[in-house]
Amino acid sequence: MKYIFVFLFLLVSLNASSNKFIEKMAYETNYLVALEKAKKENKQLMMVGSTKSCPWCRKMERQTLSKNNIANFIKENFIALSVDQELKNYPAKYEIKVVPSIFFINPKDETVILKVLGYKSKKEFKKILDKVSLK
Repeated sequence: MKYIFVFLFLLVSLNASSNKFIEKMAYETNYLVALEKAKKENKQLMMVGSTKSCPWCRKMERQTLSKNNIANFIKENFIALSVDQELKNYPAKYEIKVVPSIFFINPKDETVILKVLGYKSKKEFKKILDKVSLK
């Protein structure tokens, strides 16, 4: 019985971490709203696909996406969107089989510029951001 409570506590903690991250970073959670915002601001859409129970997703939120230099670069150059792979709250054409998955999307025609699979360190992700922001 004790282990069930510990498991439930950890599960709730993981979920709360993701929601806090989304709020703190001001990521959109609705694909259509984010897409319109990206069109209006002439920015690429950066769609982060994760699940509530994904430890690598939480690690990427804490150790990569929320770091000042990365977070500021994202805010300046992209419209950030967080979607849940389990809820399927995004268009089916962006198939998410691995979490975390990050799609950089052209808002004009909704084509994928780049798809990034799995956890990336700050250094790795900054290189990806630099590369994709040139397109």
